[in-house]
Amino acid sequence: MLRSVSLSALLLATAAPAWAQRADENVVTAAGDAFGTSVGNEKIGLYSATDVRGFSPIQAGNIRIEGLSVTEHGGFTTRVVSGSTVRVGLTAQGYPFPAPTGIADYTLRSSGNDAVVSPVLYLGPNGTAALDVDAQLPIIRDRLSLAAGAAFRYDESFPGESSRTLSVGGVLRWRPTDAIEIKPFYGYSRAWDDVDVGAIFTGGPYLPPKIERRYFGLDWTTSEIVRQLYGAVGSVQLSPNWQLRAGLFRWENTTERGLTELYRNDQPDGSAQRTLVATKDQSAASTSGEVRSSYSITEGDRRHTVHLAARGRDTRRAYGGADVRDLGPATIGRRIDVARPDFAFGPRSRDEVRQVTGGIGYEGRWAKVGELSLGLQKTDYEKNSRIPGLATLTTKDSPWLYNGTLALHVTDKLVAYAGFTRGLEESGTAPTNAVNRNSAPPALRTSQRDAGIRYLIMPRLNLVAGLFDVRKPYFNVDQDLVYRELGTVRHRGVEVSLAGQPVEGLSVVAGAVLMDADVSGDAVDLGVIGPKPVGTTARIIRANFDYRLPFFAPLSVDFGVTNQAAQVASTLGYAELGGRQLMTEPQTIFDLGARYRFKAGTTPATLRAQVTNLFDTYRWKVGANSAFRFIDARRFLLTLAADL
Repeated sequence: MLRSVSLSALLLATAAPAWAQRADENVVTAAGDAFGTSVGNEKIGLYSATDVRGFSPIQAGNIRIEGLSVTEHGGFTTRVVSGSTVRVGLTAQGYPFPAPTGIADYTLRSSGNDAVVSPVLYLGPNGTAALDVDAQLPIIRDRLSLAAGAAFRYDESFPGESSRTLSVGGVLRWRPTDAIEIKPFYGYSRAWDDVDVGAIFTGGPYLPPKIERRYFGLDWTTSEIVRQLYGAVGSVQLSPNWQLRAGLFRWENTTERGLTELYRNDQPDGSAQRTLVATKDQSAASTSGEVRSSYSITEGDRRHTVHLAARGRDTRRAYGGADVRDLGPATIGRRIDVARPDFAFGPRSRDEVRQVTGGIGYEGRWAKVGELSLGLQKTDYEKNSRIPGLATLTTKDSPWLYNGTLALHVTDKLVAYAGFTRGLEESGTAPTNAVNRNSAPPALRTSQRDAGIRYLIMPRLNLVAGLFDVRKPYFNVDQDLVYRELGTVRHRGVEVSLAGQPVEGLSVVAGAVLMDADVSGDAVDLGVIGPKPVGTTARIIRANFDYRLPFFAPLSVDFGVTNQAAQVASTLGYAELGGRQLMTEPQTIFDLGARYRFKAGTTPATLRAQVTNLFDTYRWKVGANSAFRFIDARRFLLTLAADL
């Protein structure tokens, strides 16, 4: 038997949030590191499912449900999942097959022998209101239970920019024996009357002028999106040393109606050319799954585990056929109404992707000495693109993928690690301002190198610090607005996480990432694009604190601060800027909140108040396609949760 807990087990135990009832949800106390955690509707950390080291795990296809690979479209609903954790660097130790862009792992909602109904009421600015009702229902004690819920949300981020969302879903937990667990789930969501501030593109080396943060577009440019997801995960403990896990998933996402305003060639006085992009029935659907067998052999202080895995996916997309209308001159921030035209949509393009991957992995753990993780995969990838009027374009790739990580216990408190991963990842779809909008390139060969340390400062406070170097082909919009490969992008930097409880009652989750992002290749050498990828920033620092008052235990206060360096805002360099690319302004945002825990009779409840962007800072942020949008204004949010 092993006489001490392995590094992997310790990391997974400390980093995995302890999902509680809704009234007890607190993302700061649940997080085990600063690399990204979500609990319910709250998120903290340096990274998220859309941004890890400057890349998106969602776009790359690196999403997991309880450790099993899934291809998703459009995201999850919290009626089905209780939260997520981002795994990078040392925190990914213990995953048999890591990915260069990082992994976002979601946890299904749990249920047990206690019947609980948890209503959660949200109130926010501009009439924002929402109601969640989640329930945990025991059916057969210790064998069968259900977690299910429904929610409606009206959200108005700025005056006039609003949406309505309805979501329902549930997770059934079935344990026919002590060795078998099966969790089928179903989720559905619909968003309608969804209007967004249009994308702004400047016409020169300057930021857009400061305008009031409100919706200034057309009343009828609303979008409607429908999503459903269903599947099951299961595990069988065949023997004390042998476990079989499997997951099968189906995702369907359809934008039934999409209307997007673009403000091009914006001038310093706010004048611009307005374009409307209208689409209909843009869909993406996938069937995906994974089967994994893990067998362990223990010899004294050493444990050897061999993983055999097979995963696959079948993805179908229908896109394009947009009706693009020139709506003439406009001024950002000012309402100029235009009558709704009768749209004429063209034929849609279609993509089909089939991928099958088989892999073998090894984990060796030697208590108080170190761990070795190795993986080898062979994947078979095929993509068929059918564009109206053109012959079918078929792309195939069958690379060998591999990974290796070594972690050494230098002392009882200090662990050092280093690793390398080679992957085949997706790159996302072309943005709305591209002439080939919504098209998706084939999967890309990517790589990651990282190294670092984990130091246990005190029993409940740990530090993780590491270096990373991620490389992949770089896609963006060129001067002709064609979304295509423009070179190779390299993100390298330092990331630091400090998390835990330095003193009784105080929880800290703080982190920083310092990154140098560069693009190389012919497009840079010829001056087609600049050397820095658009949307990236050299520095992000985030810290969250939660303090439970010792003299009044029901009350806790929380504080958050985010500091971000300037973002790269243009593809090209400008002579007016000395040949440099345009940059946004750096920003520092403060959030302040409190929780008051009480009982209404015998019912535990929590009242939560929070102010985000406390000082109402005004800044522009920019997307990878050089589209500007102002950051959120100061918002006051009030939440009341109870467990009946």
